[in-house]
Amino acid sequence: MPETFTFNEKFLKNILNGMVDGVITINDKGIIQSFNKSAETIFGYSSEEAIGQNVKLLMPESTGSHHDDYINHYLATGDAHIIGINREVTAQRKNGEQFPMRLSVVEYPSEDEDERWFIGSCLDITLTKQKDEQLNRSMKMDALGKFISGVAHDYNNMLGVILGYSEIITDKYKDDPQLQKYISQITHAALRNKDLTTSLLSYSSSDSENKEKIIINDTLNSDYQILSKILTANIKLIMKLDENLWPAYLNKGCLEDAILNMTINAMHAMPEGGTLELITLNTHIRSLDAQILNIQPGDYIKLSISDTGIGMTAEVISHIFEHFYTTKGKQGTGLGLSQVYAFISQSNGTIHVQSDPGKSTCFSIYLPRYNSESHDTEMSDVALLEQELYQGTETILVVDDELSIVELTKTILSSHGYKVISANSGREALSILEKENIDLVLSDVIMPDMDGYELAHIIQHKFPHIKIQLCSGYSDIKGKSVTNTQLYKTILQKPFSSKVLLQRIKELLSTENKPANSENI
Repeated sequence: MPETFTFNEKFLKNILNGMVDGVITINDKGIIQSFNKSAETIFGYSSEEAIGQNVKLLMPESTGSHHDDYINHYLATGDAHIIGINREVTAQRKNGEQFPMRLSVVEYPSEDEDERWFIGSCLDITLTKQKDEQLNRSMKMDALGKFISGVAHDYNNMLGVILGYSEIITDKYKDDPQLQKYISQITHAALRNKDLTTSLLSYSSSDSENKEKIIINDTLNSDYQILSKILTANIKLIMKLDENLWPAYLNKGCLEDAILNMTINAMHAMPEGGTLELITLNTHIRSLDAQILNIQPGDYIKLSISDTGIGMTAEVISHIFEHFYTTKGKQGTGLGLSQVYAFISQSNGTIHVQSDPGKSTCFSIYLPRYNSESHDTEMSDVALLEQELYQGTETILVVDDELSIVELTKTILSSHGYKVISANSGREALSILEKENIDLVLSDVIMPDMDGYELAHIIQHKFPHIKIQLCSGYSDIKGKSVTNTQLYKTILQKPFSSKVLLQRIKELLSTENKPANSENI
């Protein structure tokens, strides 16, 4: 005979308390009859506090007001409108916090015909919802980034032409002060648009350009005067900076833009004045907290930006990082915080928001600690060469499908002694390489049929003696997987000045080529 077990009340209670889901039983009057340990954790009530109370205790008023109607309708008609259905609802903890919950309710067979019991299985899905929202936000940013990248490629080409010919005219007409004044204004406008394009491109790149090892405190201290001037006189700026703050690996310009943007937002949130507090500290994120924050466990620098302003509702917080979402009406663009979010994500960090409507808001930014072993050795700065050292006699092949860029580049290089041959595609370039003695290939990345990385791949194997310099209107991540990392790292970002171009070419031509490493191809 097989051994049988008697499931007494204590044994069943232990089973319920060991379950991950919160389990609650109620009678047909909605009165809580049992409340397991997981339910205590989820809702913040002890079983003693919950048992004997109406289950509406665990719901916001808008939901709880309909609960009795649901039960009465089911008891009268048998219509299982919510019984036996797994659904998402809004629940409420003891402290008043509302949260998303997955709820499944079934009727429990009762021996008492005058009383009917129901069992509810509850699962807090806050973390799941947050991850879904982050994924959705990431997908939106990726779609927008692809659109911006396409526009920026052509736009940077046009800016390159404007800046390039402005430099040529400036050099040629140095003795005409009036013309110099006009050219200066043109150059200034083009450079402002270059900065705008760089900011927009932060959406499309998963790896911000020009990253460097920095101490965030140094950036905050150097920007203190600027931030103080931005804030109105009735707003007090306080900085509490950890003296032993770890370094981070970031794009310094993007960090400054993010701080500036959030400072302006804080100022708008404090129309009657208040306090803006910036705090930095070192923190170690363990596995559980990392899951909540959706980042990898490890060492992080935490930058908190807190204001005593009007705060935000949960509804507003759920949208603030979306593109074009703004609470400022026509005065806002809805791009500021979405750009901040993009920069932080690209830096492998995260941002968390806490706000008390009518009282305060705190943005907590977590940025990974710099680890020399996980970052490539940074390029050493090269002093600008004197004008006469920019001269050369080598032969350079310029490859670009934009004729205006080709003509400008030929003009710059030819005026400094180089022999220049041009090609409008990768295939045309390869044909020229078979016939001509070329010292260096200067190629755009984005071209039809064959892009710059594919061209570089072929050149490195068929013509290993030829130097290669790639340039692009935006960062093309695909290149990391199809050519060696040094080419990707030294890419020239359009638009660039003639001085930067000439300096880079001189550096390349003065170094010896290393054989292509098949492991990096």
